[in-house]
Amino acid sequence: MAIRTAGLTDVGCVRKHNEDSYLAEPGLGLFVVADGLGGHAAGEVASRIVVERMAQFVEETQEKDRTWPLEYDTRLGFDGNRLKAALLLADQAITDDIQRNPERETMGSTVVACLLHESKVTLAHVGDSRAYLLNPDGIQQLTRDHSWVAEQVANGILTPSEARTHPFRNVITQALGSGGDLEVEVQEFELGELDRLLLCSDGLSGMVSDSQIWDIVAQAPDLQAAVEALITTARENGGEDNITAVLIESGREEA
Repeated sequence: MAIRTAGLTDVGCVRKHNEDSYLAEPGLGLFVVADGLGGHAAGEVASRIVVERMAQFVEETQEKDRTWPLEYDTRLGFDGNRLKAALLLADQAITDDIQRNPERETMGSTVVACLLHESKVTLAHVGDSRAYLLNPDGIQQLTRDHSWVAEQVANGILTPSEARTHPFRNVITQALGSGGDLEVEVQEFELGELDRLLLCSDGLSGMVSDSQIWDIVAQAPDLQAAVEALITTARENGGEDNITAVLIESGREEA
């Protein structure tokens, strides 16, 4: 099976710095979108730490016969543990950096990441960066936002439309580097031949509706054109935050 991917990040129309980072490494099967928090370039540091530490750990654990650095979660498979551990080690790396650089004490990062081997996807996230599954049947949000408004929607206090414009919509309840216990959500599923997986920061999902995302990807001639059109549409809709998108598909090798 061949993994095809395209990724793009953009500062948007309002922010002065791009604090998003992303990684697309088909050779490792690793794809990451990290949305840095903290401002004054500290968010950029945090998101860069995330992608670098995760890539390092995933590369180190391509073989199973090694000492595991954290408690092994028996509810998850090997790749589930790799991805969960990679996020937790990235969290610790941000904390260690803050201890060395107290001026960065407010920095942190959300993250959504996946490992893709053949058609098997292992997906993990912390915060409100999202993963979507897109195919001819439509679009499905795979991740649950770790945010205040998402909790209100889940409790029936806000509607999804109210949440999109609520003044607290950017308040997240989980982030790497926050110093609390992380709730790393991990899931596994098969990626069909007509499926595409989108990883994105909230600078995209907050500016472009799910139906718009599906239309753009469905109509684009290829993955690169699709991510470029997603970024352009987010900017046209206001571009209030940094915007990052990574699209992935798994298909047969071309003859």
